[in-house]
Amino acid sequence: MNKKHFHSLEKIFKESPTINLSKEDKIVIFSDVHIGNGGRNDDFLQNSDIFSTILLENYLEKNYTLVLNGDIEELYKFSFKSIINRWSKIYDIFEIFRSQGKLFKIVGNHDYKIYYSRSHPINKKLHRAIKFDYDGNLIFVFHGHQTAGLFEQYSTFIGYLLKYLAAPLGMKNGTIPLDSEKKFKTEIRSYEFSKKKKIISILGHTHRPLFESLSKKDDLTIKIERLIKKYPKAENPQKRKIEKLLKKYKLELENISDNDNRFFLRSGLYDEKILVPCLFNSGSVIGKRGSTAIEIKDGKISLVYWFDVKRSQRYLDYKGVKVKQLKNTDYFKATLKEQSLDYVFTRINLLA
Repeated sequence: MNKKHFHSLEKIFKESPTINLSKEDKIVIFSDVHIGNGGRNDDFLQNSDIFSTILLENYLEKNYTLVLNGDIEELYKFSFKSIINRWSKIYDIFEIFRSQGKLFKIVGNHDYKIYYSRSHPINKKLHRAIKFDYDGNLIFVFHGHQTAGLFEQYSTFIGYLLKYLAAPLGMKNGTIPLDSEKKFKTEIRSYEFSKKKKIISILGHTHRPLFESLSKKDDLTIKIERLIKKYPKAENPQKRKIEKLLKKYKLELENISDNDNRFFLRSGLYDEKILVPCLFNSGSVIGKRGSTAIEIKDGKISLVYWFDVKRSQRYLDYKGVKVKQLKNTDYFKATLKEQSLDYVFTRINLLA
């Protein structure tokens, strides 16, 4: 990681406010909502109902603090006025969190313009990043575009490109391959910074969920290798169970491959002999089958996936994944990964 990128992150890190975090506190982090104007080029449209429902009927009811980690509005393609007019219900929900002192809104590259224009109540107090202090250990939450530098410098140009080229062609924010290499570099630079500082960093920006520095493909590959090693010594009943699990994990890998996006298929990200579990990513709200988020509660950090059972059912019968229905809705939450913060920080401090 060169000095330019390190100093850029160091400056944001030092200037960001620090909030104390106890085991009793509950946090949910969403990023990359990309709220548009409700038209056919609005990436948020397909997941708008599940997002508003889980905010109101789960996170608000259960007294969570809501962290919106950048690219909440899609200002490259739409005006803030058109977004507010179409999605007033969403902003009413944000306002409830804000009025209770339970909202942190961080700017990304797609909504950076609102950092200079804060006329709407929800944008009165914006952050470039925030830090949570958990028993002397720091969790650094920032969108991730800051590692590139040029994103902020040329955001106007990129905005015109998306507005007048990508939007008319119906290209989605989740599928545009324009900056895949830059997103990969975002992860590498953020990982190196986090390892050096011995902190947890939680990003958005790339739309790719990460947990303990591992992508979904990395995690599945490790699980498959472990099962294959167990198989030769297992008894026949256990072998049948292993075969069943292997089949599920292989299908998951095939589903990832079906996205046909080289960036999401990248694995072995940081070419490390010993991987430090310092990098997390909340993914995005605008996934094809649902929305991902990072939760922190009871001294644990989790990667969760909210999905509509009418669109996806793959986690309803999946060993090792806790699935819970939201009241009488069609929406379910799958806890994909979960770990104690104490354990994560112990490994970071000993391995970094």
